[in-house]
Amino acid sequence: MKTQIKFYLVLVSMLCIAGSAFAQLTEEEENMLKKRAAEKTAQMNDYITFMAKKDKTYDNRVYYKGKALNLFIGKGYKYEEDGVEKEGVMMEITSTKRKVTNHRLMRDYFESLIKLGYSEVDIQSTKIPQIKVSNLKQTGSNTYECTCEYDQYFTAYRDRIVVYKDKTTKRIKCIIEQEDTEDGKEYIVMLGDVTALETKKL
Repeated sequence: MKTQIKFYLVLVSMLCIAGSAFAQLTEEEENMLKKRAAEKTAQMNDYITFMAKKDKTYDNRVYYKGKALNLFIGKGYKYEEDGVEKEGVMMEITSTKRKVTNHRLMRDYFESLIKLGYSEVDIQSTKIPQIKVSNLKQTGSNTYECTCEYDQYFTAYRDRIVVYKDKTTKRIKCIIEQEDTEDGKEYIVMLGDVTALETKKL
């Protein structure tokens, strides 16, 4: 009987420690982090717009590719997730011309944007206030995740004539790491894989 009581006391103690390790964010902190996730997503989309623009020099578009990759976990290259090493974050690519969904490394996807074979390309995305951000989920003692959902409008031209136009609803994973500094808590928001939910011809 005493052994059983000791077991339950140890179990309760462990649960209390786990509970304190996974302390909940305040509503103010969660709202702040959701806003920062939306801002980071919008920043990525701005860089995508710049990469696709044919009126910018090649070097200028490569520069924006580097800026965009810096927003991602592993900066678009190898990183570890749940003990598994991954080659890099992925982008799902869809088209109204084909039913198959392709998966490409983000760095390769950005390179393909720079080299698209159209005379002009315009890519516009949902602005910050309209980006749908999920509630944060705690994944570790100092890590959180959420997703940002947005629409991307893609228009391609040849000789100033629209030859392709679509709208894709996308969802990007956002990883948030909390660091304790001398000035208090600091949060680092990084982007992860992008999922294509639906593509419609316009």
